Amino acid sequence: MAAFAKPLLADVLSRIIFKLIKYIKMKIKDLIQNINKSKQFEDKIYIGDFAEKAFDLQYIQNWDDQTRLVAYYLGNWYCTDSCVGYKVYFFDEKPVAVSSQLGRKCTEEIEWISKEDYKKVKDYIMSFAEEFEDAPTIADLEQDFGVNYKVEFYCQMYEHHKNNAIYNNETVKIVNHKDSFNDGKYHPETVQIQYNSGKKEWIETKLLSFPFNLQGVS
Repeated sequence: MAAFAKPLLADVLSRIIFKLIKYIKMKIKDLIQNINKSKQFEDKIYIGDFAEKAFDLQYIQNWDDQTRLVAYYLGNWYCTDSCVGYKVYFFDEKPVAVSSQLGRKCTEEIEWISKEDYKKVKDYIMSFAEEFEDAPTIADLEQDFGVNYKVEFYCQMYEHHKNNAIYNNETVKIVNHKDSFNDGKYHPETVQIQYNSGKKEWIETKLLSFPFNLQGVS
């Protein structure tokens, strides 16, 4: 019986290690392919705002009822009263660009998947204005990007963060929190997490990480 147990254990361990390596080395193109395009992660696009930040085009009417150009958050969090994070843009249901905005006052940095995608979206935007020429920043889809991201403070979190956090490579829930200022003194912000076993523990908020909004990846 023991002779069969060792190979079985080795097989299980090899499967676990393979999955861990897969996550650690996940590339941007893999994240794009598996992004969760449900309504809760969709970001409404206003053509005028997008034209200015993507192509430096001004005075274009701010259409908001178009459906060809859409975006979904790959990872998102609150910054004051705004939603920021990592996004993937789709044009006619095809991914065309990725972006990051790490704070409300930070510029959204947009990188295009290809020059062809850049031109195609620009032509669409230009259907609302005159022609304009400039050069795109092309995203490196082979770049290793990990599989998790950080949210520094509890007030920046959405509900999906609280129900699906990661601590020490284990999925946990956030059930409570303490602000930085207690008894008139500054302390690192802490949250109370709950393991799948039911055990609870207080840790610093900054020690948590959160999985990207993906689907079909296990």
